[in-house]
Amino acid sequence: MPYTILDSNSILEYVQHYPDAKKFLDVTRPLESAELSDGNLNAVFRVYEQDNPGKSILLKQGLPYLRVAGESWPLGPERAGFEARALAHEYKFAPTLVPQPYWFDETMNINAMEDLRHYQVMRKPMMAGVRYENLGVMIGEFLASTLFGSSDFGMEAKEKKQLAKHFANGELCEITEDLILTEPFEHKLLAHKQNRNHFNLLIVRDLEKLQSDDDVKRNVAYLKYRFMTGAQALLHGDLHTGSIMASAPDENGQVDIRVIDPEFAFFGPMGFDVGLFMNAAAQHGHAEDYESRSSYRSYLYKQARDAWTTFEQGFREKLKNPNSISWTHQDFQDDFMLSLLRDTAGYAGCEMIRRTVGFAHVADLESIGDKRVRAQAEKMALKVGSTLIKKHSRVSSYDDLEKIVKGVIAV
Repeated sequence: MPYTILDSNSILEYVQHYPDAKKFLDVTRPLESAELSDGNLNAVFRVYEQDNPGKSILLKQGLPYLRVAGESWPLGPERAGFEARALAHEYKFAPTLVPQPYWFDETMNINAMEDLRHYQVMRKPMMAGVRYENLGVMIGEFLASTLFGSSDFGMEAKEKKQLAKHFANGELCEITEDLILTEPFEHKLLAHKQNRNHFNLLIVRDLEKLQSDDDVKRNVAYLKYRFMTGAQALLHGDLHTGSIMASAPDENGQVDIRVIDPEFAFFGPMGFDVGLFMNAAAQHGHAEDYESRSSYRSYLYKQARDAWTTFEQGFREKLKNPNSISWTHQDFQDDFMLSLLRDTAGYAGCEMIRRTVGFAHVADLESIGDKRVRAQAEKMALKVGSTLIKKHSRVSSYDDLEKIVKGVIAV
């Protein structure tokens, strides 16, 4: 079958005839499907046995365009291959923290994997105030395992260079370079480029101030250049609460999580992945009163700190047995971890601004119905983001990073 865009009916025929499918489903029995597409990029389907719905698989097909924008924004469907290779790598180093990959069909650009039917994407529950008490710890473990495992500390240099050849993810890296690291900081681009920002008109003055701040623009230029040239490890590339699924919390708020959707994977600076997870300002508009907002924001601060602390401890533990004696020097390790923390602060600031004024917004802010209340959260996000960007190179500890944020957002 040549590449064809599938729907909820044709996906059933595909599964019934794909050789590997019989390992996971009884394809001789009636099958049902449900389309679950809710992200920006792909078509997503659940296929299950009609008389045994608990027996199911998940299939993601790369479309020849950006799903959120439609055919007006062409995008190669072969990006599904980057996700397949990234998921295989993540599963190797963190098998309990990602869905199990089943197969990748290069012709149809389809990834088949474990169906996390008892898990839920975390973004909306967190907007509603649900607490996942071990979220930060588990994300820290995921980051330490996957980033170390694909770095020059955990891989032989030749092996890493060979792996990197399979992650020249040009189209999706360009999206990040443009939508996160360029357009939000510029009122006008070069003649051949289109600026796709859109934003609440009540924050225009704040945005204009940001876009005329030379200190912000200088630091963003550095962060963008580092993003494009700092091939430290294989990144997930899009790590936020919309890319994390969790089981229902138990009585102590403990959950299992799975990190999903690594189609933006590429070799880049480790702090980019860590920084994308460090965002909390949008909660300003969701709680009904100050006390509830303050309490939940304290919870978010704890998760961010837990993520960094667990990541740092895990990475340092792995550095006790690196693949080269060059990496064993304690001062080098200290300097390296500090550089990651500074990158984390800078990229966290960039992401906070992107999701406020860039092309692809997030429900955390967009779901605040009152534009004036939303503007308060958006102005706060711009201020926190720009401050993190300007001060990222002066951070010397996680306490410094948190102090920057709390200097703008009261607990």
